Amino acid sequence: MSSAVRVIASRTIALATVAALGLSSAAMAANSVDELTELNEQAWAGEPELLDEVYAPEGMHTATFYDRTNEYTGPDEIARVAGSGRIDLIGPRIELPAPDGEWRWASFASLGGGTACLFRAVDGQIVRHDCVLPEPANGDRAKVGLADEASSAAIDEVVERLRGSWGQGTSVERLAEVYAPDAVHTARYLNATRSYAGPEEILSVARFGGTPEQIGQRVDIEALEGELAWAAVSDVAGGSVCLFRAVDGMITRHDCVLPISG
Repeated sequence: MSSAVRVIASRTIALATVAALGLSSAAMAANSVDELTELNEQAWAGEPELLDEVYAPEGMHTATFYDRTNEYTGPDEIARVAGSGRIDLIGPRIELPAPDGEWRWASFASLGGGTACLFRAVDGQIVRHDCVLPEPANGDRAKVGLADEASSAAIDEVVERLRGSWGQGTSVERLAEVYAPDAVHTARYLNATRSYAGPEEILSVARFGGTPEQIGQRVDIEALEGELAWAAVSDVAGGSVCLFRAVDGMITRHDCVLPISG
């Protein structure tokens, strides 16, 4: 029996016990990140009745596209988008530092051309689930897998040029070595999305703070011919996740989710 089946079976037994005793199922909460993520995958794969267990009553899910952010608050609203199909994860789950009583992690999925999400859970239930997708809201990018070795080698070269381009002392000229003239960088905060076009505007945020340090493994994503795509988690704001796309060796999109208000 797989671990996912064991988890769901044990939850089913527990819920039956709760019902028999006349207790409230609202008290149910996951006991580990593994259990919570497995329940969440089940909920999104066609078992929306699990959403009340997975998400806190005021838990929020956001999906940030190139042109807008959709927000869903509470299990009932999240049910509008959950259950539309199985979420196929790619790459590793990356666990992030968190205060006592909280779990924080990033994960990556195949939908929409490669999606990256940040999660925060308190007392065994998700309170934030913020995702960034590499397409407009009406896009139709196909599901993808991991990039091949040749693409990963090409990404290595771009990332090497990107390294050190952010931080005090950077310049438009330094950023222009890795960002295309019409490149777009976006930062999705808990309460707003900021957008910066071209190296000149990107400089306004890139020159502050230290150089971002990567947490965990970079995830190289399959992309259309002529493009490169990857995702990475950094230590910015305690753990932020970004999606990158590049054409002809130059970054054209750099879209991030940050776990802070902006």
